Amino acid sequence: MRRILPAVLIAATALAAGACGAPGSSSQTSAPPQASSGTSPAEHPLPAAPGKVTMGSADFPESELLAHLYADAMKARGVAVQIHANIGERAAYMSALKEGSIGAVPEYTGAILNYLSPEQKATSPQDIYAQLRRSAQAQGLAVTDYAPAQDADTITVTKTTADKYHLSSIGDLKRVAGRLRLGAPQPLLTVPYGVPGLKKVYGVTFKQFVALAPTGTITQTALRNGTVDAADIFSTDPAIPRYGFVSLKDPHHLFAAQNIVPLFKRDVLTQPMADACNAVAGKLTTTALGELDAQVASGADPDSVAQKWLSANGLT
Repeated sequence: MRRILPAVLIAATALAAGACGAPGSSSQTSAPPQASSGTSPAEHPLPAAPGKVTMGSADFPESELLAHLYADAMKARGVAVQIHANIGERAAYMSALKEGSIGAVPEYTGAILNYLSPEQKATSPQDIYAQLRRSAQAQGLAVTDYAPAQDADTITVTKTTADKYHLSSIGDLKRVAGRLRLGAPQPLLTVPYGVPGLKKVYGVTFKQFVALAPTGTITQTALRNGTVDAADIFSTDPAIPRYGFVSLKDPHHLFAAQNIVPLFKRDVLTQPMADACNAVAGKLTTTALGELDAQVASGADPDSVAQKWLSANGLT
């Protein structure tokens, strides 16, 4: 939800530690990324020289961490990279990307497709990515491979609740939701992928909707102390492993996939850049990203966290 909510709510959510708001788990990771090498069949081959790029980021910790992950991976392949972190919200860094003061930025597939082509209705990882590549190309942009890692909305419960009602997917809630309370930021009450979508897609209607401020701490506390029985939580929120929460699978993609993907200005992208980013995509899972977010939330330097992970995965 952080990726799509109105700007003021996105800003509030982004201040929360770690991955923010009320997240989910690696249960929503996608199929392996499609091999694209950063180009579509209709495009010309990418330049073979490493080139140079300024990597931007949005103004929340996970985006800065991802910018360093991709930047350091590209440096290892000879690309000259500078970092321009914490630019602002999507409108700000997309303006910088299109006018050329930055050449790339880490993104979320569903959210950036919604920004570039609001009329698109895809929700699955593969469909979103296929449409995103077309939309990006039409606007002078390009994406490399997407990672299995997602920072997407999930419906999450405590392990006690999951065990008690035998819950593993959102659909399992249908028989018990009438006894349970759902906690989430107020917009989830009316947006199509929120309460209306739960009923339409899964036949799930909760006993009560509890509006919560869009911060991870408030949502986690409400779930832990029983104020709510289920909550909207982002899939990389460190609270999930910390408290043993269970994020329910979303097989019908009520929540649009939000796979991590680098977005480039098309005339900046080179083959070494694409190769480096695709190598990161091949290793970065939701669980791994959540662990990295937790380190940053605990005060670790994002660049140091990124370098250690890249080294551990043979990408430097």
